[in-house]
Parts: sequence; structure tokens; C-alpha cells
Amino acid sequence: MANESFSENALEENIWVHGKPVANLASSDCSMSKERKAFIRKALEYDIIDIRTYRGYKGDLLIEVTTMDPKVVQVLKKTAEELGMDTAFTKNILSIYKIYSITPSPGAYALKEDD
Repeated sequence: MANESFSENALEENIWVHGKPVANLASSDCSMSKERKAFIRKALEYDIIDIRTYRGYKGDLLIEVTTMDPKVVQVLKKTAEELGMDTAFTKNILSIYKIYSITPSPGAYALKEDD
């Protein structure tokens, strides 16, 4: 086996044998909403440490912004609410704030709720 040549094409073909190509997954539809884009643009105007986006377990779309400035938290909270997003924030012992903006994704998978 050590003498076999490495083939990138063969590797790529085998990766998706048992699953869908990433481009066909629901999370890869490449269509970020205008509200999320606007929120991210606003966040980038301020002194932030980090910004991340996630898809939650119910398909909700989450943006997490990390900052040390409490004024940024208030501005981004107001911006998110104006855009129709739900918000929450945390503060740790080092005064690092994380603001979360959540946008429901009605077409995404959700876990069944108990009645």
C-alpha cells in the first residue's frame, strides 16, 4: 500500500458514496437572509472579538458575536430586534459578552415536540 499513488479524484469520489454531496444538503443552500447579512454588516462596524454563524438543532439560524464592550451589545441587540430577530446575551467573569441573534428557519428540520 505504501507504494500506491495518491489520487485526489479517487478520494473525492469515495467521500460521498454513502451520503449526499454537501451542495445538496439543506444547510448548504447558499442563501443567507438579508436580515442576517444586515446584522453581520452592523456588527463588523464595531470593536468585536469574533463573529460566528450556526444552524441550530431546530434549524434556527444563529449569529454569535463576541465583544468586550457593553455598548456594542446594546447596539446589536437593538439592530437585531429591528430586523425581527430574537436576541440573548451572556457575560462571563472576564467581562466578555456574547450576543446571540436567532432567526427561525421554517423550512428546516425540527425535533418533534411532546404534547
